[in-house]
Amino acid sequence: MDLPLQTLALLLIVFIVIILTLLYHARALDRRRTFSRRSLPALDALRQGLGGGAETGRAIHLSPGSGTIGARATTAETIAGLLAAERTATEAALSGIPVVASSGDAVAHLALRGTLRQAYQRAGLGQDYNPDNVQLLAQQDPMAYASGVSMLYGRQRFEASQLIGSFGYEVLLATGAGAQQGIPQVAGATTSTALPLIYLTSEGTLIGEDMYAAEAYLSRAPEAQGRLLTHDALRTVAIVAIVTLALWQAAQSFIGA
Repeated sequence: MDLPLQTLALLLIVFIVIILTLLYHARALDRRRTFSRRSLPALDALRQGLGGGAETGRAIHLSPGSGTIGARATTAETIAGLLAAERTATEAALSGIPVVASSGDAVAHLALRGTLRQAYQRAGLGQDYNPDNVQLLAQQDPMAYASGVSMLYGRQRFEASQLIGSFGYEVLLATGAGAQQGIPQVAGATTSTALPLIYLTSEGTLIGEDMYAAEAYLSRAPEAQGRLLTHDALRTVAIVAIVTLALWQAAQSFIGA
């Protein structure tokens, strides 16, 4: 379907604004400028797990959920989970902590393997990456994937588990099993069916936009900080634009009346 010229122009302008904002924040971070941000206590359990794993040698479990990349309903959450997994895997590799990752979709599985390989290479430990530690537990079946995670918990004692990505009510199978095993869990989702269950069974809960900001809190990498600042800036612009448009329409209606 052909888009009107005005729509294409608007999309091009939005794309250029996003790129320029991202470049500005990247340059600002390169100049060592500091930015204040609110705390995110939900990640404290994961940081403690990284610290404990360095002492005990127990692995960290990472999961971007059972969603796939390309589906409208799950792409954003899955990508956020992959980015968070990469940051945590990098920190784990630097500390000598084993990493076990799982996913519930073949496309996400391949992306997760590449993400972890990149994380180990970024840490300068590419030779330590083991693709066998990245497991595909199901194929586009959220309930089967959650059951697979619970079985994984039963087979191996983890120092902590990070479940950030696409989850629904089936998450209770995984987080409930983790709670019974005494595994500290940090989980994040955007669906109203998953969040109450995560809150009841996990040490840390990332709600909505916190999930997309997690990677910037897990790493001081300039690109992660730049994405967070760009998200905040564009969200502010969108809010201002919506309020301005609403006031303009209200004013037009008042004048017309």
